[in-house]
Amino acid sequence: MKLDTPSLSNELAARIRIEILTERFLPGDKVTEQSFSERYGVSRTPVREALRNLETEGLIEMIPNRGAFIVGITETEIKDLYALRMNAETQAVRWAVERRTKGEMEALEESLDFMVFYTERLDAKRMRSINAGFHHRIAAAAHNRILLDELNRMQEYLRYSVRVLPYREEDLPAILEEHKKIFAAFTKKDPEKGAAAMQTHIQNSLKRTGL
Repeated sequence: MKLDTPSLSNELAARIRIEILTERFLPGDKVTEQSFSERYGVSRTPVREALRNLETEGLIEMIPNRGAFIVGITETEIKDLYALRMNAETQAVRWAVERRTKGEMEALEESLDFMVFYTERLDAKRMRSINAGFHHRIAAAAHNRILLDELNRMQEYLRYSVRVLPYREEDLPAILEEHKKIFAAFTKKDPEKGAAAMQTHIQNSLKRTGL
């Protein structure tokens, strides 16, 4: 992190975003370009751009003559995010069923095999990681860059937000069955069945968050 480039600003924004979502910075906390510059060992120029990006996302508020303040994300916004994710992922699975390549189908099946493996071992942490990969592969197989970017951002918010509870061991069998039903739609080449299975999975995922 030595050069002041757009990619550096994006990397800084990603790091600060995670710190906000994990509540290392709390709503109302004041932050400064200087503090982040010292924290990450960079100049203030990429920090300034990163803060602007996060202001656009609504995670930071810039108040004239006062400075930058953490806004964070509320429980209501998390619930709304699940609703948006459901719409996006149901469309993604429709397109993916129709557009996926042979290699993408094999990769998706591999993800499901790993989910079976880690469910049997009640490894909730690894199961959550493989689950994220399963969803990413579906989004990628939809072959729509805009939708993929949108889903990646949603997943980042939900992955790091402390308001979303981690997987519980007792939920793993149900989570696995939900993904098996999604995968079955691929083997049967039935996009609407896939969309219905995905919708049920997202609805159940929200219930499991405890929100």
